[in-house]
Amino acid sequence: MSKIPVFDIGDTLMPSFRLQNELIKDEMKEQGAEEIPEFDVNNFRIYTASEVKEYLDKHGLDHGDPLRIIEKYKDRERRYMEEAGIFETLRKISKELGPIGFISDNTVEGKKWMAAQLQAHNVPYEGLVVSEEIGVEKPDPKIFKEFLNIRGRPGKDFAYFGNNLNRDPECQKVGMDFVLVSQYRVYGEEKEVDPIDEITFSSVKEAVE
Repeated sequence: MSKIPVFDIGDTLMPSFRLQNELIKDEMKEQGAEEIPEFDVNNFRIYTASEVKEYLDKHGLDHGDPLRIIEKYKDRERRYMEEAGIFETLRKISKELGPIGFISDNTVEGKKWMAAQLQAHNVPYEGLVVSEEIGVEKPDPKIFKEFLNIRGRPGKDFAYFGNNLNRDPECQKVGMDFVLVSQYRVYGEEKEVDPIDEITFSSVKEAVE
């Protein structure tokens, strides 16, 4: 019996780190800034205006507008996922192998955005759990347990696809399988885990079977 795919969002489904930094650099260059430090996705949340402002203030980027940056990032993220065929791939996976789910170190605003996109692109899913909502981040197994509570099924029924070797394999503590995705960025690369190169219907189907 094949397992049901569950996905991280971040740099598993799309190159979030690159998209966020490219956008902020584009915005700040328009304002005349010359040196634009890295926007660290582990320390700042792109969907949270106060954290974007904290980043801007910390680096003296006084002319940046957090709300403008957030809205432009959402648009860039959506367009990337559409052009890369990610929604189409997720829709096929969910209909053939799912219904899929999502577990992410993310904000409630990020969850709302993702849920709206999945609905708009007709991607069926059950369960979208984010860390801000339940008060813990991966590798705390509570975030995986919360997903299982929503689905009402044991961990052995699922395979979790992620890109962070320091956090995502903790899904195994609740019985899930872990599948490393190396397409965009892998955190904790010193650990030896055999990855899949990208998320396609065939690669996911092979992994869960």
